[in-house]
Amino acid sequence: MALVRLPKWDTQLLPAFIAAHKNVSFKWGTSDCCLIAADAIQAMTGVDIASDFRGKYTDEASAFALIKSVANGTTVADAAAYCAAKHGLTEWSKPLLAQRGDLVTIQNGTQLIAGFVGIDGRYAISIGETGLMQFPISVITRAWKTS
Repeated sequence: MALVRLPKWDTQLLPAFIAAHKNVSFKWGTSDCCLIAADAIQAMTGVDIASDFRGKYTDEASAFALIKSVANGTTVADAAAYCAAKHGLTEWSKPLLAQRGDLVTIQNGTQLIAGFVGIDGRYAISIGETGLMQFPISVITRAWKTS
């Protein structure tokens, strides 16, 4: 079953989430790229798409071990694809068409990270060492519709 965005997701819920997490620091298992993306989607829909991962790792090694055991994969994109498929999110055939609030993976230099499309639709958002970061849509590698 596909997720349904809650009323006022775009005018209140997602903007409030972004404001509340603007200066949150990266921490494995709490506020890493996958969980921040899942938390944003939960703010918009009320559904935790990362429930199979949440609370089950505390560092990079245990995160990727969990991706291997749960999602049968080796990358953040594998974890995102697993969560998306489990919750009925449709993958965009052209990731650059992703819309506001959609789940995405982002090429950040040599790293592949998870995030979501921001409220203005012009940037992807993920977490960095000292808070949320914006990335141009052009670095999105995969994307899934959240409604």
